[in-house]
Amino acid sequence: MKHQSYLHYLLISGALLSNVCAQEIVTLDKIQIAQTYTAIDERRDNSIAKRIINGEELTQYGDTNALEILRRTPGVTIPNGKGPAAAPGKGYTVVMIDGEETSTGTSRRVSPLEQISPDMIERIEVMTNGAAEHTAESMGGIVNIVMKKPKVDGRISAKVIIGAYGKDLSKTAYVQKEGKVDLLSYLVNLTTSENVKEDRTDIVIDKIGTGSNEERYELSKNRSAGIRSKLIYTASSRLKILYDGSLTLNHDSTYIDSNTYFNGATPLSYYHSVDDATNTMLWSALGAEHRLGDDIFEWKVKIHSFEENGDLDSTSSATSTTRKDHDHILSRFYGFQGDYSMLREDHFIKSGFELKRGDQIDEVKRFMNGVDVTLATDNVRMREDKLSFYTQDEFTFNDRIVITPGLRYEALSRDYGTTSSLDYFAPSLHTLFHITPEDNLRASVAKTIRLPRLSQLSSSTKSTLGENDIHRPDVTGNPNLIEEKAFSYELRYEHFFADKGVGSIGSFYRDITDKIEDIVQYDTLKNRYIKKPENVGKGSLWGVELEFKKSLKEYIDGMGIFANATLQNSLLINDLTGVKREILQTPKYIYNIGLDHTLKSSEVTYGAAYRYVGGYDNPVEYSIAQSQKGYGTLDLYANKRINKMFKLQFNVKNITASTVETTSRLYDLGGAITQTQVDKEHTKPQVLLSIEGKW
Repeated sequence: MKHQSYLHYLLISGALLSNVCAQEIVTLDKIQIAQTYTAIDERRDNSIAKRIINGEELTQYGDTNALEILRRTPGVTIPNGKGPAAAPGKGYTVVMIDGEETSTGTSRRVSPLEQISPDMIERIEVMTNGAAEHTAESMGGIVNIVMKKPKVDGRISAKVIIGAYGKDLSKTAYVQKEGKVDLLSYLVNLTTSENVKEDRTDIVIDKIGTGSNEERYELSKNRSAGIRSKLIYTASSRLKILYDGSLTLNHDSTYIDSNTYFNGATPLSYYHSVDDATNTMLWSALGAEHRLGDDIFEWKVKIHSFEENGDLDSTSSATSTTRKDHDHILSRFYGFQGDYSMLREDHFIKSGFELKRGDQIDEVKRFMNGVDVTLATDNVRMREDKLSFYTQDEFTFNDRIVITPGLRYEALSRDYGTTSSLDYFAPSLHTLFHITPEDNLRASVAKTIRLPRLSQLSSSTKSTLGENDIHRPDVTGNPNLIEEKAFSYELRYEHFFADKGVGSIGSFYRDITDKIEDIVQYDTLKNRYIKKPENVGKGSLWGVELEFKKSLKEYIDGMGIFANATLQNSLLINDLTGVKREILQTPKYIYNIGLDHTLKSSEVTYGAAYRYVGGYDNPVEYSIAQSQKGYGTLDLYANKRINKMFKLQFNVKNITASTVETTSRLYDLGGAITQTQVDKEHTKPQVLLSIEGKW
């Protein structure tokens, strides 16, 4: 292979941890022919299997933040938030922003991903199996959100979105300025939003001799404002200095009103709560890229901070109690990392290290009927120190086969009231075989780890106050929790069409030890339901993934189709009880299908996408059994190019107004049902109108 081919392969790999060497990818309308190197080309050539979502795909269905985008991405597991509704997938997925891990579970209320606008994202990379250059905590794969970088030419972009969720209105405004002054390229964007949603949940609880019906209304209001900047100073052809920073302020309020009817039409009890919180997220990193001939050395210093203050007040007539919790969370991460990559004949070798410290404070003040009932375990300070090393070799021979072995070592020390330390090696091997220029065969195996989050080790409890039931339990940590370990195996065939479409079929198998599951149990002493993470035993998860995306211009000019599906099964053997069952809340299948059509004469594009999440039926364990019915969501969109500068878009999301129905049964020691609870969480269609301009 010639030297120029090596350099080209380096540029298109896009795999350096900080992503600062990634080439700009041309933004395409979905399923359309392009004359230049595209995301589909990069997917075909990359030694590590990945899906790439970019361009119009990020914004066409009206998703208002990164969390909504990831929920519709196949194979990605992102918690759905409050209530029994869930977004199940095939495992636990690590989410990164520009190669940096971000916790989606620090906040008691919101996910940091909800504070990232799709207009800030260049593309999303989904890697289905772990690689040495990334964290070993890649159970279920890795999602890397690549933020936009400044362009050489100056540009201003702006977007305004007005939406309605039932009678509730939402507003979002986004503006971005990018350009270059001498040797400095810059990008600055501002985002503000205000969203209001009201949903109803019907709850039926049937106890022995007593039945009740509850009508529960939840009104949520969210206001946020954020600023982000990215600076690249090109001192010379061999040195770049980079800064990336963001600051986001968020105010979140939730109002819950419910009436309960006991065996009749007259409400005999009510429940009311107000949850009001503010949080601040800071993201800052300073680094540099040094080119040493064909070698590249990168380093980065970073600090991430999240702080939240909240008040939760509730009044329940059933127990004649008024409760109040004031909570404070402060989470900070400091780190330094270095990465070195070099070309040596047929080898592209990458090595690196990372030092990181994390500090977290969980503080809660609790009051019942005006009396302070705070416990010593409600206030916890935690610390985590982590050291990582990795090396990875991308070896190419015969221009058709690429083998990527890697080894990662991580050492961890924690103090969360109890101290612990551990270290582990995480080997991985990825093989790519170019059968033809249009066909790939991939195989990979990786050892992955799922470390308990600090919040899962904390003794502090997130109380649901008077709302407590099977589906809304108190949440506490488990200081005795240990890491979950797995070996993941994948085999995949890919075919790439000439029109930049793709079809693939893949299988996966995961062998799991010390599986971590959130277990809900009824505490008879406290008379409350409590959810706590536990190591439940050994398990396995296996299945098939299908994907198809192609232009149908042979039949209808401008028409395209996409579809994907995950079919899966699982088995878990509980170490304590010996019970064999499926992994909790794991559906048999999930699929997405959609069509879009472009009328070139009028520059109008419209389309539809349908997502279906299959149900699950978990057997009795820990005295509780739970099942959930499958549900589907249909989204419609249409956009019109007004002129070279402006585009108008109309979206109707969740036109099916899907209802998520979850049923749980509580059993006594003799195996008899003592209580059944059925929740029906109703949703509404959401209408969005947006205008976007670039000049």
